[in-house]
Amino acid sequence: MKLTPRHIPFARLADLAEGRLSPEEAAADRAHLAGCTGCSAQAAQLGRLAALMRADTSEDAPAELVASTVRMFRARRARAEEPGLLRRLVAALTFDSSGLRPAFGVRSGQAAPARQMLFSAGDFDVDLRLAPGGEGWTVSGQVLGPCTGGEVELVDPEGATAARATLNELCEFTLLPPTPDGTYALRLRLEGVEVEIPELSLKA
Repeated sequence: MKLTPRHIPFARLADLAEGRLSPEEAAADRAHLAGCTGCSAQAAQLGRLAALMRADTSEDAPAELVASTVRMFRARRARAEEPGLLRRLVAALTFDSSGLRPAFGVRSGQAAPARQMLFSAGDFDVDLRLAPGGEGWTVSGQVLGPCTGGEVELVDPEGATAARATLNELCEFTLLPPTPDGTYALRLRLEGVEVEIPELSLKA
């Protein structure tokens, strides 16, 4: 009974392709390759790779350029990890009372109830109240989370500030003056964080 010959290890095939074996070792391995299709295919691939590497005429980048590139990326990473930089978070809507149907209809002439919206952004939740009035919308709310104060502003599509306010000791706010119908961006600037609600629609 003839046993199946053992395959040549990859490292030895690489030595054969690079010509690092003695004539006797190379002759023995080539005899094995003549009868082993698996080792023969792998040896052919290594031979082509070795030929490509020998024909390669590209040059290494200058050491000074490599060092300069490494310093640039290290500085960029350090700036990104710097604690004083402002983090920007986009808030996601998690609750909107406009989707709830009241148990009884609102009587004619009675003011419509304020709309409540709840947004979430990282460690913060923003509770908004939108109340329509004769002069426009009154936007008020409260920041829930690790809030120690800050500012809030409503920005129109042209980038102009339509209303602004400062958070009180409970992180509550009321934006003034009342704002006309439209779509705005609400931006909360807290300590080290800016939370943005990019599309806040104020429409009756």
